[in-house]
Amino acid sequence: MRGRPLAGLLLAGAAGLGAFALLAPDAPPAAVVLASGARPAPSPVLQMIGLAAPTTGDTAAAASATDTATATATEAGLLARLGTLREAALPELEAFARRWPGRAAALYEALASRWAQQRLHLSALQALGRAPLDETTRARLRQQLLDHWAETAPDQAARWALASGQMAPLGALQDRWLHQDARSAAMFATQLPPGDTRQALLEEGLSRWLAQDGPGARDWLRATAPSAELDALLSRYAASDELAREAPAEALDLVARISSPERRWAAWQALAGHLQDIDPARAAAWLGRAPGLTPMQRQQLIDGLR
Repeated sequence: MRGRPLAGLLLAGAAGLGAFALLAPDAPPAAVVLASGARPAPSPVLQMIGLAAPTTGDTAAAASATDTATATATEAGLLARLGTLREAALPELEAFARRWPGRAAALYEALASRWAQQRLHLSALQALGRAPLDETTRARLRQQLLDHWAETAPDQAARWALASGQMAPLGALQDRWLHQDARSAAMFATQLPPGDTRQALLEEGLSRWLAQDGPGARDWLRATAPSAELDALLSRYAASDELAREAPAEALDLVARISSPERRWAAWQALAGHLQDIDPARAAAWLGRAPGLTPMQRQQLIDGLR
């Protein structure tokens, strides 16, 4: 009779321990470490339900994809605003270029092309001047813009270069201008400051003008005061066989306008020889009416014809 109560107590204690085991939390599983020291990759199931922590590579790829998508969306909206708002949208473009420098060149190229088509060359040049681009890219885009400006409105481009002190591109700009309007290009060269650039562009402009409209260019030369910067051109043109045959009286007038006495005398001798070759019977008469010659010089030229 006494053993049964003890057995009952033992049974009750076992039951209590079982209940306690059911209620107690499981111990955390031991971390598995591979022989190399790295932890094993999460199972596909854990990855699917998001219980596995993303790796560093996954995070970087996701961030890069997000940044690319943001840049693309920003770029599309910015292009639209640049077409309508123009200069007002430039601060956005500059901010875009600082954040995504690798995409900035294409965007500025699109802007320059669009504004050039709208004849907004000056605005585009100003935008490029403020652009946060490397110097090589800026120079390339600027040259493309100047080439287009020279093709469509060379007079405007040349005047911009003069006003802004950009002397380097003047030669190419005026060369395009000469094909369209040699007279205006030559007159533009007379506005340049003294120096090698003015001298070269003036001679080129006058040479083209004389070839395209000889009478008009010669009228301007005869109305212009003698100048040392015109001497080289006049020495070649006024004393040429071509002008002596076409307009001998004008050739005499132009030779007389050479400012250098040495060059002028050399030109007189060359012209006298051409007149003799063209018409020996009239050469002396032509020289007899030549302006600016002293009696001794005139007689010396005539004597040289015999």
